[in-house]
Amino acid sequence: MSDYSFRSIDLRGAVALSQDLVCSDDLDALAEGVRRSRNSSVEIWHGARLVARVKLGNAPLDAGDTRCL
Repeated sequence: MSDYSFRSIDLRGAVALSQDLVCSDDLDALAEGVRRSRNSSVEIWHGARLVARVKLGNAPLDAGDTRCL
């Protein structure tokens, strides 16, 4: 179990809200990020490491979008 930070990103790309949660691993944290993406894009951090970015509504990733991993 590890602490992960979930950062809701507003339409300007700024952090609107940040919340820390304990997740079992990166996949568990990613699933939580997908659940949280209903209202905003979400960045998932494990310490200083960016785990993933989830687009608003879990929209499909686009290779041309520099904000996607």
